[in-house]
Formats: sequence, C-alpha cells, structure tokens
Amino acid sequence: MTPRTPQFLGPDGVVGSHLREALSTGDGALTIFLLFVFVGFGAFLGGLTRWALSMVLKGTPGTWAANLIGSAVLGFSAAMPAMWPAFLGAGFGGAVSTLSTMAKEMGQMVERKEWWPLLRYTTVTCVAGIIAAWYGLRVGLQLIPAF
Repeated sequence: MTPRTPQFLGPDGVVGSHLREALSTGDGALTIFLLFVFVGFGAFLGGLTRWALSMVLKGTPGTWAANLIGSAVLGFSAAMPAMWPAFLGAGFGGAVSTLSTMAKEMGQMVERKEWWPLLRYTTVTCVAGIIAAWYGLRVGLQLIPAF
C-alpha cells in the first residue's frame, strides 16, 4: 500500500485544521461550506440505506450488517481524494452504521444476562468491522489512483 498525502495543505497543515484561518478567506469559507454540504448529503443517503436495510434485515443481523457496511465504506473512503472522505466516510458511512442500536441490543442482552451471546456479538462485530475497514481501504487503494 502506498502512503498518500492530503491534497489541500496550507502553511500550518491540512485545510480545516485551523478553522478560523480557513474561514478568513473566500476559498476557505467555500471549502468549509462544501464540507458541510457533502457530509449532509452523504448522511442523507446513508440514512436512507440504513432504513432500507432495517426493512430487509430485522434486529441484530440488520445492525451487524449496517455496521460492517459502514466500516467497509469508511475504509474505502480513506483512499479517496479531496471531499470524498467527508461524503462517503463521515456522511454515508457514519449514517449507515449504528452504534446506538448496537448499544441498545447489547444492553438488552445484559438485562437478560445473556453473557455468551453478548461476548460473541461484541467480539465478532468489532473484529469483523476492523477487517471490513481494512478490506475497504485495500480495495480503495487498488481502485483509486494516487492523487
């Protein structure tokens, strides 16, 4: 895997790391505005996908699938240039994955004292999520030419 560098470097680092400085210029303000638009649109599409997935897969399997999809998309987005990580990773991947539902399901397992299913669900979700993110990054690095 080839290491990549951010496209938008300023004198003090990546654009956005110094919000006040970025907003003081027209280009910086536009970049910040577009960042919010891309994240919002990605979150809208991710929310629709999560809803559709919840109609097909009910309960724990749906939550597990949503979290794996979110992890893979987040890994894939890390290989993309410019605003794509904001759109795909933070927006879409963040909206399709669901830590709150997973926490609710784990809490229900604790209430019912289902310790082994709880341990299995938590471990498999975490390990599979890391593998999915790694695989998504790998695919992204192979498909997206270096920017």
